[in-house]
Amino acid sequence: MSKKIDIASLPEEALQSLKAFPEFDISSFNDSGANGYVMLGHHKVLKKEVAIKIYFHEQDERHQEPAILASINHPNILKVYDARNLSPVCSFFLMQAASDGDFFTYLSKYNLSSLYAHKLLCELLAGIAALHSSPNLLIHRDLKPENLLINNDMTIIADFGSVRKMDEGTGKAPASKHSILYRPSEAFGDDAYFDFSSDVYQAGLIGYLLFGGEISNDLLNYLTAQERRKLKLIEKEHGVGYEASTYVDSCIEKRIKAGGIADFNKLPLFIPEAVKRLLRKAVCERSRRFNSPSEFLAALVSLRPTLPDWVFDGGSGSCILEKWNGNDYVIYEEGGRWHTKKKKSTGSDFRKDSTLSGLTLGEAYDKLKAKVKLP
Repeated sequence: MSKKIDIASLPEEALQSLKAFPEFDISSFNDSGANGYVMLGHHKVLKKEVAIKIYFHEQDERHQEPAILASINHPNILKVYDARNLSPVCSFFLMQAASDGDFFTYLSKYNLSSLYAHKLLCELLAGIAALHSSPNLLIHRDLKPENLLINNDMTIIADFGSVRKMDEGTGKAPASKHSILYRPSEAFGDDAYFDFSSDVYQAGLIGYLLFGGEISNDLLNYLTAQERRKLKLIEKEHGVGYEASTYVDSCIEKRIKAGGIADFNKLPLFIPEAVKRLLRKAVCERSRRFNSPSEFLAALVSLRPTLPDWVFDGGSGSCILEKWNGNDYVIYEEGGRWHTKKKKSTGSDFRKDSTLSGLTLGEAYDKLKAKVKLP
């Protein structure tokens, strides 16, 4: 959580970066990240709000491309003004500040409409394409909700601590060991690697979340009953430490290789099958996946004209469809049954359609889908 600033109490790495930038006036400090800190404040020379992201990494795994990152100017990539090493195991970026928080926080607060989710995913893919494009040839390697920001309703790719340049000879980069739930199958084993399609895989998981899916950060939620029993035996013998952690990681690896992190059956019932097909293709095994973010983006854009704009109202449990052939619809529960009401998109009064009622939300939705020809 953000704290009131006592400069003297800040970690040594934060103090070092503040000494490097005397023109930076710190306003808040956040130490909730898994592998670093963030300081927000005002840059008196740039005359804008900026962030200093301090991150820890393996010994001498110094960031390879700070100059390239600083040169990229794209609306969906956080602007990096400077990047430096503080020590063999710690570096930082000075970068643009974003106003609306990260995807993880944003998605915990809001249910997104289908068209807004589509927009954010398209922007993410456009930003990834810019990273991948020549002469950049950068692979992000750690796309997850905590590393993506919302700024003025726009996707901003951030947290470049894992970015590596693609080897032009092999088309690959070393595999990142961060964020095991978001690693693709090719990022495991003796020949582990990331390539451009690995970023596509992670974008596919982000898309799954944007369209209403859930990925728990509690790794134990992905273990089978049998695996949990074995884990208890390991913990009994060795304690909660390296052996237990290694076993849990092996279970997650097995599940990822079986394609089991995203459960598409749990997406909201109003998400069209065409959207689910594209998301499945993005997160499938390497040989059948989209080869590039541009390929994924083009497929998504082609769906846009026929994508219904649904949103789930978490407060009432209702499903709302806006501007479908000039009408708005609401499916809602009342008296133990589900009903549908509609109005002209330009009107103000809803009226109930008794022919579209059902015992369940699914039954009412199927009737509406058939009547108004939803995809």
